[in-house]
Amino acid sequence: MKIFSFFCRNLSEIKYIIILIHKHLLVDPCLEGKKTMKKALVVLLSLVIFVGFAVSTASAGAYVSGNLGASFLMHSDFKEDGHSGKITYDGGGAATVALGTSIFNGARIEAEIGARKNDLDDVKFSGLGSRSIDGDVTTTSLMGNVYYDFKNETRFITSIGGGLGVANVDFDFDDFSNDDDTVVAYQLMLGVGYPITKQIVVELQYRFFGTADPDIDGTDLEYYSHNVLLGLRYGF
Repeated sequence: MKIFSFFCRNLSEIKYIIILIHKHLLVDPCLEGKKTMKKALVVLLSLVIFVGFAVSTASAGAYVSGNLGASFLMHSDFKEDGHSGKITYDGGGAATVALGTSIFNGARIEAEIGARKNDLDDVKFSGLGSRSIDGDVTTTSLMGNVYYDFKNETRFITSIGGGLGVANVDFDFDDFSNDDDTVVAYQLMLGVGYPITKQIVVELQYRFFGTADPDIDGTDLEYYSHNVLLGLRYGF
């Protein structure tokens, strides 16, 4: 993918086309990258197995949850061959499904699958203006989360949490290029819940979700997003 050449297409005043991104999907990642990703996958798989075991042996605190909402992807800064720029995005959607269990009073752990999708807006280069681009970025994540619930004199339950896992970040530039990368991911959560029955809790959450910079055709692009989710948690 050559973002700069795409940006400069049909702009006669630009005399020199800078190729910013030169690696392709078929190029194997370096050995160290593979080792790091394998370690992350082993740790996450271990957490998923532990959650499953905890759920099976402590069914009183087990639950499933699902969330839908909006994802607001922050712009991605990048720099290549002495030129800096950024890609901006439109608002998009997010969804998560999780299986978890309480581990002691107020604390719980869960394994979560999530997806987020945002349309591309435009690409901007310092001193050269901007140009709209078509396409989207889709992220699929597998996370291990830890929460702590604060109960009070009301029926409302506030919670804070954090998660660590892996995410596949897929950039699709319509009629131009497509590439993806699997990287370490993390998130911070803040929410409020309200039990509508003894087993069902309605939850409203804010999440900050980020990843290590995915390598998209040889250029590292930042990935950070703000997410607002509404969902249900069903306890067994």
